[in-house]
Amino acid sequence: DGRSEHVADMTDFEITDTISSHDMTAIETAVNAYKSGQGFLPGDERDLAILKRDAGGRIVAGLTGKTNWNWLRITLLWVEPAYQRQGLGRQLMQAAEEEAINRGCHSAYLYTLSFQSPEFYERLGYRQFVAMHDLPNDHQRFGFMKQLADPGKGSKT
Repeated sequence: DGRSEHVADMTDFEITDTISSHDMTAIETAVNAYKSGQGFLPGDERDLAILKRDAGGRIVAGLTGKTNWNWLRITLLWVEPAYQRQGLGRQLMQAAEEEAINRGCHSAYLYTLSFQSPEFYERLGYRQFVAMHDLPNDHQRFGFMKQLADPGKGSKT
């Protein structure tokens, strides 16, 4: 099949913990060309940030994420300890879900660690779809997802 001609020698690999923007662009361009050839259209990734500030303008709670391909990906959720147990986390999640629906998303997903109250997300209607053990040591990483709207109603976001 011709594949054996292209087998790489391990000594030819460049291994780095920093990648140049030129090299990253080259890889992204190749992956996107492959996906396009499979009929997979590029999305319209947009950042999402929802912030709560105190009277002095200091952030006391926040959520970050991205919307793309009809999904919301929540990347960070944080509430300063003095403001916890007042419903801010739930309100941030609800605001993110509403904005995601406005952007055409039908579902949301996130990852959290076992010491970050995964049951909080279950109370909000998220269901666990993966558990990774010993990530990091003696902890687990969980993936949660939730359907926000009928998938047929979304648009590319």
